[in-house]
Amino acid sequence: MESGTHTAERYTSEERRAKLRAFADRMLDHLEDLAPPQDVAEVERGMRTGLLIERLYARVDIAERRAPPPPLTPEQEAAEAAQTAQRRAEHHAYWVDRVNGLRLMREAEEAKTTQPAPAPVSAPPVYTDWPKTCDDDFEGYGDEDDDLIDDLSDEVMVPAPKPEPPLARVIDPQNPLRAPVQYWHPPERPDYGGG
Repeated sequence: MESGTHTAERYTSEERRAKLRAFADRMLDHLEDLAPPQDVAEVERGMRTGLLIERLYARVDIAERRAPPPPLTPEQEAAEAAQTAQRRAEHHAYWVDRVNGLRLMREAEEAKTTQPAPAPVSAPPVYTDWPKTCDDDFEGYGDEDDDLIDDLSDEVMVPAPKPEPPLARVIDPQNPLRAPVQYWHPPERPDYGGG
């Protein structure tokens, strides 16, 4: 018997996964029927059997997740094609509405700019028929001394801040460790004469 000859597979991948899952189910049922272990060797044997069953389930689950989806029936293909066509039509209608809305907004803006500017509105009338008693009773906003500084020469002038020195812009590509180093000093705070 040559090892190079390839025999046809007996089971399809779906049938193989189904048989492996059925075998793991039978093993798990048999494991539950075993008597409780009496010594360490039986505990170890039971643990190994349980781990092998768990590993078999895990491999079958991974193979089922990686398996390609089953082929669609003609009815399912027709339903998917109808849904795709509907989604495309909705997408097209959305963008047509959006573009038309933007075009209308642009035309409205252009119409506003082409209209003549409205005539300036005249100033509102000023009412001067206040009773004379109000002017007589009001005492304020005169030339009283309000203790405010009116002379600007007494104010403290803040000097303009000094510009920060520029950082090095050129770094030597041959030896970047020898690039010029600039140290930044914080600007000096002016002394305002206080202590």
